[in-house]
Amino acid sequence: MEKKIGVIIGARGIGDLIYHLPLLRSLHKSYNNKLIIFSNIVNKSPEVFKDEFFFKQIINFDNYRYGPLKTILNSIKFKRLLNRYCFDRIILTSNARRLILPVILCNAIKKDIFGNGKFIFNKDRSLEKYTISERLLKYTNQLNLPKKVNNFFLNSKKNNSKKKNKIFISIDSFHDQNNWPIENYIEIIKKLKKKNIIYVNFSPKKKYFLSYFSKNKIDTKNIIFTYDKKISKIIEIIKDCKVIIGNESGPVCLGSSLKKNVHAIYMPIHTKPESKIIYKKNKYYNTSKLKDSEIVKKIINSI
Repeated sequence: MEKKIGVIIGARGIGDLIYHLPLLRSLHKSYNNKLIIFSNIVNKSPEVFKDEFFFKQIINFDNYRYGPLKTILNSIKFKRLLNRYCFDRIILTSNARRLILPVILCNAIKKDIFGNGKFIFNKDRSLEKYTISERLLKYTNQLNLPKKVNNFFLNSKKNNSKKKNKIFISIDSFHDQNNWPIENYIEIIKKLKKKNIIYVNFSPKKKYFLSYFSKNKIDTKNIIFTYDKKISKIIEIIKDCKVIIGNESGPVCLGSSLKKNVHAIYMPIHTKPESKIIYKKNKYYNTSKLKDSEIVKKIINSI
Protein backbone atom coordinates (compact mmCIF):
# COMPACT_ATOMS: atom_id res chain seq x y z
CA MET A 1 0.00 0.00 0.00
CA GLU A 2 1.36 3.41 -1.00
CA LYS A 3 2.27 5.82 1.76
CA LYS A 4 0.74 9.29 1.63
CA ILE A 5 3.47 11.87 2.37
CA GLY A 6 2.96 15.58 2.99
CA VAL A 7 5.55 18.37 3.21
CA ILE A 8 4.86 21.84 4.60
CA ILE A 9 7.18 24.62 3.39
CA GLY A 10 6.70 27.83 5.34
CA ALA A 11 9.70 29.68 3.84
CA ARG A 12 9.15 32.87 1.85
CA GLY A 13 12.18 32.88 -0.45
CA ILE A 14 12.72 31.29 -3.86
CA GLY A 15 16.21 30.29 -2.79
CA ASP A 16 14.69 28.38 0.13
CA LEU A 17 12.70 26.28 -2.36
CA ILE A 18 15.93 25.28 -4.12
CA TYR A 19 17.42 24.27 -0.76
CA HIS A 20 14.41 21.95 -0.23
CA LEU A 21 15.12 19.92 -3.38
CA PRO A 22 17.27 17.18 -1.70
CA LEU A 23 14.55 16.61 0.92
CA LEU A 24 11.71 16.47 -1.62
CA ARG A 25 13.61 14.18 -3.99
CA SER A 26 14.77 11.89 -1.18
CA LEU A 27 11.19 11.50 0.11
CA HIS A 28 9.90 10.82 -3.39
CA LYS A 29 12.54 8.15 -4.07
CA SER A 30 12.28 6.57 -0.63
CA TYR A 31 8.50 6.16 -0.71
CA ASN A 32 8.19 5.76 -4.49
CA ASN A 33 5.21 8.07 -4.37
CA LYS A 34 4.53 11.68 -5.30
CA LEU A 35 4.24 14.21 -2.51
CA ILE A 36 1.50 16.58 -1.43
CA ILE A 37 3.21 19.92 -0.78
CA PHE A 38 1.76 22.78 1.24
CA SER A 39 3.74 25.89 0.42
CA ASN A 40 3.78 29.52 1.51
CA ILE A 41 1.93 31.39 -1.23
CA VAL A 42 4.67 34.05 -1.29
CA ASN A 43 7.45 31.76 -2.61
CA LYS A 44 5.69 30.86 -5.91
CA SER A 45 6.59 27.17 -5.62
CA PRO A 46 4.12 25.99 -8.33
CA GLU A 47 6.11 28.07 -10.84
CA VAL A 48 9.56 27.13 -9.50
CA PHE A 49 8.76 23.39 -9.29
CA LYS A 50 6.63 23.18 -12.44
CA ASP A 51 9.04 20.79 -14.26
CA GLU A 52 9.66 18.56 -11.26
CA PHE A 53 8.33 15.00 -10.86
CA PHE A 54 8.32 14.59 -7.07
CA PHE A 55 4.94 16.16 -6.34
CA LYS A 56 1.34 15.24 -7.00
CA GLN A 57 -0.11 18.54 -5.85
CA ILE A 58 1.07 21.89 -4.48
CA ILE A 59 -1.35 23.70 -2.21
CA ASN A 60 -0.61 27.34 -1.42
CA PHE A 61 -1.36 28.65 2.05
CA ASP A 62 -1.09 31.98 3.84
CA ASN A 63 1.83 31.94 6.29
CA TYR A 64 1.65 35.62 7.20
CA ARG A 65 1.99 36.68 10.85
CA TYR A 66 -1.36 37.84 12.21
CA GLY A 67 -2.69 38.79 15.63
CA PRO A 68 -3.48 36.06 18.22
CA LEU A 69 -7.16 35.55 17.29
CA LYS A 70 -6.63 35.24 13.54
CA THR A 71 -3.58 33.04 14.12
CA ILE A 72 -5.70 30.61 16.17
CA LEU A 73 -8.46 30.59 13.54
CA ASN A 74 -5.91 30.00 10.75
CA SER A 75 -4.34 27.15 12.75
CA ILE A 76 -7.72 25.44 13.11
CA LYS A 77 -8.43 25.92 9.41
CA PHE A 78 -5.00 24.56 8.46
CA LYS A 79 -5.40 21.51 10.71
CA ARG A 80 -8.70 20.70 9.00
CA LEU A 81 -7.01 21.01 5.62
CA LEU A 82 -4.24 18.58 6.65
CA ASN A 83 -6.79 16.11 8.06
CA ARG A 84 -8.49 15.77 4.67
CA TYR A 85 -5.49 13.82 3.39
CA CYS A 86 -4.96 11.36 6.29
CA PHE A 87 -1.18 11.42 5.84
CA ASP A 88 1.03 8.49 6.79
CA ARG A 89 3.85 10.96 7.33
CA ILE A 90 4.03 14.73 7.34
CA ILE A 91 7.19 16.85 7.45
CA LEU A 92 7.14 20.49 8.54
CA THR A 93 10.37 22.27 7.53
CA SER A 94 9.67 25.34 9.65
CA ASN A 95 9.59 25.74 13.42
CA ALA A 96 7.11 28.62 13.38
CA ARG A 97 4.65 28.12 16.23
CA ARG A 98 1.65 29.00 14.06
CA LEU A 99 2.48 25.91 11.94
CA ILE A 100 3.64 23.56 14.68
CA LEU A 101 0.27 23.47 16.45
CA PRO A 102 -1.87 22.33 13.49
CA VAL A 103 0.74 19.68 12.62
CA ILE A 104 0.79 18.32 16.17
CA LEU A 105 -3.02 18.20 16.29
CA CYS A 106 -3.58 16.77 12.80
CA ASN A 107 -4.34 13.08 12.17
CA ALA A 108 -1.05 12.21 10.39
CA ILE A 109 0.46 8.96 11.72
CA LYS A 110 4.09 10.20 11.81
CA LYS A 111 5.08 13.84 12.23
CA ASP A 112 8.52 15.42 11.74
CA ILE A 113 9.16 19.06 12.63
CA PHE A 114 12.50 20.52 11.56
CA GLY A 115 14.13 22.79 14.10
CA ASN A 116 11.87 21.89 17.00
CA GLY A 117 13.35 21.46 20.49
CA LYS A 118 12.66 18.84 23.13
CA PHE A 119 9.42 20.50 24.13
CA ILE A 120 6.49 21.35 21.84
CA PHE A 121 7.22 25.03 21.25
CA ASN A 122 10.94 25.11 21.99
CA LYS A 123 13.36 25.73 19.14
CA ASP A 124 16.49 23.71 18.42
CA ARG A 125 19.36 26.14 19.00
CA SER A 126 22.11 23.65 18.21
CA LEU A 127 22.26 24.57 14.51
CA GLU A 128 21.92 28.34 14.77
CA LYS A 129 25.39 28.88 13.28
CA TYR A 130 24.44 26.92 10.16
CA THR A 131 22.86 28.41 7.04
CA ILE A 132 19.30 27.51 6.03
CA SER A 133 20.55 25.11 3.36
CA GLU A 134 22.95 23.38 5.77
CA ARG A 135 20.21 22.99 8.37
CA LEU A 136 17.79 21.51 5.84
CA LEU A 137 20.40 18.95 4.78
CA LYS A 138 21.17 17.97 8.38
CA TYR A 139 17.50 17.59 9.29
CA THR A 140 16.91 15.62 6.09
CA ASN A 141 19.74 13.24 7.01
CA GLN A 142 18.22 12.79 10.48
CA LEU A 143 15.08 11.34 8.84
CA ASN A 144 17.20 8.26 7.97
CA LEU A 145 15.47 7.81 4.63
CA PRO A 146 16.54 4.70 2.69
CA LYS A 147 17.31 6.75 -0.43
CA LYS A 148 19.13 10.09 -0.40
CA VAL A 149 19.28 12.44 -3.39
CA ASN A 150 21.52 15.44 -2.66
CA ASN A 151 20.70 17.20 -5.92
CA PHE A 152 19.96 20.94 -5.98
CA PHE A 153 19.54 21.25 -9.75
CA LEU A 154 16.10 22.07 -11.16
CA ASN A 155 14.81 19.94 -14.00
CA SER A 156 15.13 22.01 -17.14
CA LYS A 157 13.90 21.44 -20.66
CA LYS A 158 16.50 22.08 -23.33
CA ASN A 159 16.53 25.65 -24.60
CA ASN A 160 16.74 25.84 -28.38
CA SER A 161 17.35 29.59 -28.51
CA LYS A 162 19.99 30.58 -31.07
CA LYS A 163 20.64 33.99 -29.52
CA LYS A 164 23.77 34.35 -27.43
CA ASN A 165 25.39 36.91 -25.13
CA LYS A 166 22.45 37.27 -22.77
CA ILE A 167 23.12 38.37 -19.19
CA PHE A 168 20.70 38.46 -16.25
CA ILE A 169 21.46 41.01 -13.52
CA SER A 170 19.54 41.12 -10.25
CA ILE A 171 20.11 44.44 -8.47
CA ASP A 172 18.27 43.90 -5.18
CA SER A 173 17.69 41.18 -2.58
CA PHE A 174 14.66 39.93 -0.67
CA HIS A 175 15.23 41.81 2.60
CA ASP A 176 17.40 44.58 1.07
CA GLN A 177 20.07 43.93 3.71
CA ASN A 178 22.40 42.35 1.19
CA ASN A 179 22.05 45.01 -1.51
CA TRP A 180 25.27 46.00 -3.23
CA PRO A 181 25.02 49.71 -4.22
CA ILE A 182 23.15 50.07 -7.50
CA GLU A 183 25.84 52.43 -8.82
CA ASN A 184 28.13 49.40 -9.16
CA TYR A 185 25.57 47.52 -11.22
CA ILE A 186 25.08 50.62 -13.38
CA GLU A 187 28.83 50.57 -14.08
CA ILE A 188 28.73 46.87 -15.04
CA ILE A 189 25.69 47.40 -17.28
CA LYS A 190 27.37 50.33 -19.05
CA LYS A 191 30.38 48.17 -19.91
CA LEU A 192 28.45 45.06 -20.96
CA LYS A 193 25.39 46.38 -22.77
CA LYS A 194 27.13 47.18 -26.05
CA LYS A 195 27.82 43.55 -26.90
CA ASN A 196 25.15 41.82 -24.80
CA ILE A 197 21.44 41.79 -24.13
CA ILE A 198 21.03 42.69 -20.45
CA TYR A 199 18.02 41.63 -18.38
CA VAL A 200 17.73 43.81 -15.27
CA ASN A 201 15.65 42.42 -12.42
CA PHE A 202 14.34 43.90 -9.16
CA SER A 203 11.22 43.70 -7.00
CA PRO A 204 7.99 45.04 -8.61
CA LYS A 205 7.67 47.37 -5.61
CA LYS A 206 10.94 49.14 -6.46
CA LYS A 207 10.22 50.89 -9.74
CA TYR A 208 12.27 53.81 -8.42
CA PHE A 209 15.33 51.85 -9.62
CA LEU A 210 14.37 52.92 -13.13
CA SER A 211 15.27 56.52 -12.28
CA TYR A 212 18.93 55.55 -11.87
CA PHE A 213 19.11 54.72 -15.56
CA SER A 214 17.69 58.07 -16.64
CA LYS A 215 19.86 59.97 -14.13
CA ASN A 216 22.98 58.29 -15.54
CA LYS A 217 21.76 58.94 -19.10
CA ILE A 218 21.99 55.28 -19.99
CA ASP A 219 20.62 54.35 -23.38
CA THR A 220 18.32 51.42 -22.58
CA LYS A 221 18.88 49.77 -25.95
CA ASN A 222 19.80 46.12 -25.27
CA ILE A 223 18.41 46.48 -21.72
CA ILE A 224 15.20 44.62 -20.78
CA PHE A 225 13.62 45.20 -17.36
CA THR A 226 11.93 42.17 -15.79
CA TYR A 227 10.44 43.60 -12.57
CA ASP A 228 6.91 43.12 -13.95
CA LYS A 229 7.41 39.50 -15.06
CA LYS A 230 6.05 36.41 -13.32
CA ILE A 231 8.55 34.05 -11.72
CA SER A 232 7.85 31.45 -14.41
CA LYS A 233 8.87 33.96 -17.09
CA ILE A 234 11.97 35.01 -15.15
CA ILE A 235 13.00 31.36 -14.89
CA GLU A 236 12.65 31.00 -18.67
CA ILE A 237 14.77 34.14 -19.15
CA ILE A 238 17.47 32.82 -16.79
CA LYS A 239 17.48 29.54 -18.74
CA ASP A 240 18.19 31.58 -21.87
CA CYS A 241 21.10 33.50 -20.32
CA LYS A 242 24.71 32.45 -20.04
CA VAL A 243 25.63 34.68 -17.11
CA ILE A 244 23.81 35.59 -13.88
CA ILE A 245 25.08 38.52 -11.79
CA GLY A 246 23.56 39.71 -8.54
CA ASN A 247 23.34 39.87 -4.78
CA GLU A 248 23.22 36.56 -2.95
CA SER A 249 19.46 36.06 -3.31
CA GLY A 250 16.72 34.13 -5.16
CA PRO A 251 17.78 34.79 -8.79
CA VAL A 252 21.36 33.74 -7.95
CA CYS A 253 19.99 30.49 -6.48
CA LEU A 254 17.91 29.93 -9.62
CA GLY A 255 20.94 30.55 -11.83
CA SER A 256 22.99 28.14 -9.71
CA SER A 257 20.32 25.44 -9.91
CA LEU A 258 20.29 25.82 -13.70
CA LYS A 259 24.12 25.58 -13.87
CA LYS A 260 24.69 29.07 -15.21
CA ASN A 261 27.86 31.15 -14.95
CA VAL A 262 26.99 32.84 -11.65
CA HIS A 263 28.67 35.91 -10.13
CA ALA A 264 27.30 36.49 -6.62
CA ILE A 265 28.05 39.51 -4.44
CA TYR A 266 27.54 39.20 -0.69
CA MET A 267 28.05 41.18 2.52
CA PRO A 268 29.26 38.77 5.23
CA ILE A 269 27.65 40.84 7.99
CA HIS A 270 24.22 39.94 6.57
CA THR A 271 24.63 36.69 4.66
CA LYS A 272 26.98 33.90 3.61
CA PRO A 273 27.71 32.56 0.11
CA GLU A 274 24.96 30.02 0.75
CA SER A 275 24.14 29.27 -2.88
CA LYS A 276 27.58 27.65 -3.26
CA ILE A 277 26.02 24.48 -1.85
CA ILE A 278 23.94 24.32 -5.05
CA TYR A 279 26.71 24.71 -7.62
CA LYS A 280 30.42 24.69 -6.73
CA LYS A 281 31.45 26.60 -9.88
CA ASN A 282 29.81 29.84 -8.78
CA LYS A 283 32.06 32.88 -8.29
CA TYR A 284 31.67 34.92 -5.11
CA TYR A 285 32.73 38.43 -4.19
CA ASN A 286 33.03 39.41 -0.52
CA THR A 287 32.35 43.17 -0.19
CA SER A 288 34.31 43.35 3.09
CA LYS A 289 37.49 42.10 1.40
CA LEU A 290 37.22 43.63 -2.07
CA LYS A 291 36.66 47.23 -3.10
CA ASP A 292 33.60 47.88 -5.26
CA SER A 293 35.83 48.90 -8.17
CA GLU A 294 37.75 45.61 -7.89
CA ILE A 295 34.56 43.56 -7.96
CA VAL A 296 33.27 45.48 -11.00
CA LYS A 297 36.57 44.91 -12.81
CA LYS A 298 36.74 41.20 -11.93
CA ILE A 299 33.19 40.55 -13.16
CA ILE A 300 33.64 42.47 -16.42
CA ASN A 301 37.01 40.83 -17.17
CA SER A 302 35.57 37.34 -16.63
CA ILE A 303 32.75 37.79 -19.16
